[in-house]
Amino acid sequence: MFKDRKSQQQTLSIRVSEEVRAFLERARKQFSDSRGSNVSISDVAKVLLETAIDSRLDDRLETVDLLSDPTAALFAIRKKWEDDQPLTRAEWIVLGHYVQSGCEHLSSDPELPTRQSFAQLLEALLAIRELRRHPALELDHFYVSNLSGWSDHRVLTAGPQAAEILPAVVRRMIQDLENGTARHPFVGRTIYVALRDEQLESVDSLNRVLWPFLPLLYRIAARGHWLVEHRPIRQKRNPRAPLGAFPPVVTPVEMDDVTVSSSVNDEGELNILLTLKSNRVLYPLGPFPQIREFHSMVTTMALGDTATWDGQYFFAETNVSATGEPPLFTFAFREFGKGVEIEFSEKQWNALRIALDQVMSLPELKQTLNELALAYGDV
Repeated sequence: MFKDRKSQQQTLSIRVSEEVRAFLERARKQFSDSRGSNVSISDVAKVLLETAIDSRLDDRLETVDLLSDPTAALFAIRKKWEDDQPLTRAEWIVLGHYVQSGCEHLSSDPELPTRQSFAQLLEALLAIRELRRHPALELDHFYVSNLSGWSDHRVLTAGPQAAEILPAVVRRMIQDLENGTARHPFVGRTIYVALRDEQLESVDSLNRVLWPFLPLLYRIAARGHWLVEHRPIRQKRNPRAPLGAFPPVVTPVEMDDVTVSSSVNDEGELNILLTLKSNRVLYPLGPFPQIREFHSMVTTMALGDTATWDGQYFFAETNVSATGEPPLFTFAFREFGKGVEIEFSEKQWNALRIALDQVMSLPELKQTLNELALAYGDV
């Protein structure tokens, strides 16, 4: 926790190497991201020295080291999860770092993460808090003010009763999420701060209570990693290494004059080619986040849930003819940066939707899609 710098009674000046300064700069970014405010390198150095007294310095140092290569760190966390091996405190903190990004960064689908995911994250927060060794009113105040957007000052003044107030506030938020009346994007920030700052019983107890939440935490962290780092979580393939299993051969799906062809490359990336016969167009789609957005766009607009789509990769709109009975609907989309617009009749758009639904449900693509969901998260 950062304290007012005016409260410092002593000033110490030291010279450090460029390597140490670079390390402190990486640590500074970690601290700044969780609170939404900038902190100085001297603030970070002070916290690292203070946490050494609490025997938490090793966790801080390991966290900064892991964040120097977050893709490798998250892939290693995944392998531990799959092998049912416990995570270190630093690995939980790295996971929380990207859970915060996954909750707060916007993507093409405004409904992601889902309200159900936010509700489960709040349950995870309560589970972490139950492990604390000592009361922490400052942390409780931080949680409430970030989650609800207002400061419940009772948390600061209620003394021993504060431990009962925060769970009630969080339970109310969970109920709101279940009723579909609220969203709390800053819940990821509270998870990160809890994993980083709470003085807990032990890392073993942390693994025990958070293990049921790990699939959710990893999926949202993978989403945050993609939105921040712009690369999937996968192990780099050695070009000289022999190929493993051959990519699946996928039969094209045809629906009226729309054909959707799919292929999987050596890295496990899915590529789609749309053949629009009436339009005489071949249109490629990929990587996976672009495919997911295109599928969501086509489905959402075909069902009449929206007349326009303004996403990360595409813009689309529905047009209605003023003449004719019944009204004539057309759909058009364009990819940002390409300047090419393609128009569909209502029949063609529905054919495209059905064909894409079939492709995303193909048994031969099930393993590929599961792997891509882990590499990119909820996008």
